[in-house]
Amino acid sequence: MAIRHWRVKDRYYRLIGSRCTECGAECFPPVYRCRKCGSEKIEDREMPQSGKIVTYTQLHEPLPGFEAQAPFYLAVVELDNGAKMLTQLVDSTDESVKTGAKVVATVRRARVDGDSGQITYGYKFRVT
Repeated sequence: MAIRHWRVKDRYYRLIGSRCTECGAECFPPVYRCRKCGSEKIEDREMPQSGKIVTYTQLHEPLPGFEAQAPFYLAVVELDNGAKMLTQLVDSTDESVKTGAKVVATVRRARVDGDSGQITYGYKFRVT
């Protein structure tokens, strides 16, 4: 696992998506074919670190590995370039989590490998 993780580490610590060189559409996560025009002329593009909440939910019964974080919020965030992504919200009060709220990316621990103890970090978002 450690070797595979380090080969794609930029995908964990930077928001890397795709940009179509034909129509200019940007999307996250990266794709091989443009969702808007179907072109295969795609390049990697670093996504904006800010956006707004489109919709959200609070999970009380999380997926395996996230039990210690329950309850927590999952949100669909529209980044400043229009790309949408599903993300966990952290460091945000219940009162601040609402549709239209401005958010920014932050790096947090995503998981700890039980066998090796290796800590993997990733991006999450918080309300500003």
